[in-house]
Amino acid sequence: MRSLVLLTVLMLRAACSTAQSYPQASPQASPPAYSPANPPAVPPSPASGTTFLPGGTLFPPLRANYQEPRVGVEKEAGTSRLKLDIGSSLDFLECRTDSPGGRLRIGAELFTYALTTSAEGLRLQVDAVDGFFGGHIVYVAPGEDGHLSLRLRLLHISGHLIDGHWDRVTMQWRDNKQPIPYTRDFGELTGLYTWPGRIVSLSAYSGFSYATLVRPANLSRYGTLHGFELHSTGLVGPFGGRPLSAFIADNLAITGIPVTYGTNSVEFGVKFGEWDGTGIRLYGCYYHGLEVFSQYYYVRADRWGLGFAFDAW
Repeated sequence: MRSLVLLTVLMLRAACSTAQSYPQASPQASPPAYSPANPPAVPPSPASGTTFLPGGTLFPPLRANYQEPRVGVEKEAGTSRLKLDIGSSLDFLECRTDSPGGRLRIGAELFTYALTTSAEGLRLQVDAVDGFFGGHIVYVAPGEDGHLSLRLRLLHISGHLIDGHWDRVTMQWRDNKQPIPYTRDFGELTGLYTWPGRIVSLSAYSGFSYATLVRPANLSRYGTLHGFELHSTGLVGPFGGRPLSAFIADNLAITGIPVTYGTNSVEFGVKFGEWDGTGIRLYGCYYHGLEVFSQYYYVRADRWGLGFAFDAW
């Protein structure tokens, strides 16, 4: 028993001497507990690799191109016509290359826009709708003075007349205009180059499209698009603690039915929030060319309008 007590005392003394030889960490040096205001540190992304749901959109929708995902309302001047946009674009996979800053992303797009001509009671009279769904592949290669972006989209579009075009009194389609089967399955490759600046930033782009399926048959399978976007980076100060930019954007689409037509769309106004991020755009617009809505693809249009859009990228 005495031997056991002696052994226990020797073990306790050894443990105490060991603890004293290692200084205790200061309470201030311990990492703070997680809170929304103090998130845990995130290690930097590796130079190459793959990320699921990387966040944001590497190639934001072109502002003046009407065949892009957007959420908003546009009012035609002098009439009761509205263009309603609902849609989204999501990058769900990113692959980083060994080249400095080179990134490739794969994503999906789903959007629609509708024409309303009037309101009956509390219900909008929706005349026509175009729906798009498909995907995209985007590659961005930054350079010393700017960066090049390439986007390949594969999309399906179908156009429809809706009950707002149906006259319930005469039980006929208005203006003797009946629905037509309208479909395009097409690929579109667009190259965009951006020159960032301390006062203004300029982006210019050009693209080419080809449709593997068209209905009606008189639609051309080929098309091109060209345009630019110019926005301020230092001319306008912040608003409510967020960036505020003035901008102008232009998009020229060249299509055939089968005669070739040029359709020009211009948008100008201000954006609250990061230019390539989430924000609100208030804008005026001018449109000249073939009608936006596929059921009226052969009709010429010339109009001004006002609108707003929510950029949720």
